[in-house]
Amino acid sequence: MSCPECQEPARFKGYRTCDLVTLFGRARYSRAYYHCDHCHHGWFPTDAEFGIEGKQTLAAREVETLAGMLHPFAEGAEQVLERMSGLCVSASTVQRTTENTGAAVAAQEATPEGASRPGKQWEWSRDTAGRRVGYMSLDATSVPQQGLHGEKAEGRMPYIGAVFNPAERKVRTRAARRIWDVHYVAGLMTLDEVGRRLRWEARAVGADQPDVIVCLTDGGNGLEECLTQSLAGVARQLQFVLDFHHACEHLTEFGQLLWPDDSPGRQAQTSAWCHDLKTLGGERLLETLKRLDLSAAPRHVLEGYRKLTNYIGGNLHRMDYPTYLANGWQIGSGIVESACKTIVCRRLKLSGMRWREPGTNSLCHLRALYLSSDRRWEDYWNRATAP
Repeated sequence: MSCPECQEPARFKGYRTCDLVTLFGRARYSRAYYHCDHCHHGWFPTDAEFGIEGKQTLAAREVETLAGMLHPFAEGAEQVLERMSGLCVSASTVQRTTENTGAAVAAQEATPEGASRPGKQWEWSRDTAGRRVGYMSLDATSVPQQGLHGEKAEGRMPYIGAVFNPAERKVRTRAARRIWDVHYVAGLMTLDEVGRRLRWEARAVGADQPDVIVCLTDGGNGLEECLTQSLAGVARQLQFVLDFHHACEHLTEFGQLLWPDDSPGRQAQTSAWCHDLKTLGGERLLETLKRLDLSAAPRHVLEGYRKLTNYIGGNLHRMDYPTYLANGWQIGSGIVESACKTIVCRRLKLSGMRWREPGTNSLCHLRALYLSSDRRWEDYWNRATAP
C-alpha cells in the first residue's frame, strides 16, 4: 500500500484496537495500521472508509453536532443525548465535535463546488403583473465575545443573508398557504465573502430565471453594494427596497424627540407619517416633514430632524412603497430579521453566554445549513459518506 502523503510504499504494522463511540454506545473496534518509513506518517485506512473520525462513527458525530447546535453543550450532553440515544459523552466532547463539524462546513462552503451544488430549480413566485420575482436579503447582528483569559471582549457581528422565494401552494384543504423556499448564509465573514456565498446560493436555485430580484435591507453601510456585486451577471433586474419597518422606527424615534411626553397626539402623528410612507411613498413624506415648523425647537430636536431627513433623502430610490405593494412585492425584511433570531440569538445569545470567534463562526454556519430548505443538512452528511 502507498502512503497517502508521499506515495512511497508503506508497511503493515499490525492491528490496533480502540473504544469507538457509535450511535448505539461504545464498542471495541480493531483495524489495520500502516506506517511510512519515508515520511513517518501513520494511518488506519478503514477509518476513512467507514467515515470514522476522532474514534467516532459518522452517525455519532451527527447526533452530537445536532445536540450541540440546538442546545447548550452541557444540556446537550447530559440530557438530550443520553435521553434520546443513550449516548454518554462529556460536554467538552459535544462542544469539540460541534465546533469541528462547523469548521468543516465553513471550509467546504468556502468554495463554489462545496457551497451549494446545483439542484432543483425553484418555482419562483409571480407578482401582480405576472413577472417572476425572487428575493435576497442581508443583515448583521452582534454576538458577545470572550477574551483569551475569560474576560469580556468586544462583540463580533456575523452576517446573515438569505436567498428566498415566498410561493403560494395549494394544500389539501384547497386553501392557499405561504411556503418559503430559503437558503441561508451566516458566519463571521467579510462583505466580499458573504457576497460570493450568496452568489453561489443564488446560482444553485436558478436566480437567473426571475424577471426581477427584490433586495431587502435596512440601509446598513455596504449592504446594497454587496448584494449588487453578488447578483451582477446573474439577475436580469434588481430592485432595492428599504425595510418598511426599519423606516418606521426612524419616524417613531423622531416623534419621541419632538413630543417627549407620551401623548396620544404623538402616536397619532407618527402613525400618520407611517401611513403616508406606505401609501404615498418617500418623496411625499419628505415634503410633509419639510413643512414642519421647528423654529422654536431645541437643538437636539433639530439634530434628530436633520438625521431623519438625510436618512429619507438618501434612501428615496428604495422607498416607493405604493409601487412595490401594487406589484405584490414584499416590503419588509422579516425573513432575515427572523433569521438573526433563529440562527444566532436563540443559540449564541442566551443568558450569560460569551463566545470566541471559532465557535461563533462554526455555530452560525451549522445553524444556517440546518435551517435552510431543500434538505441541505441531509445533503452535507450524505456527501460526508460518499466515497
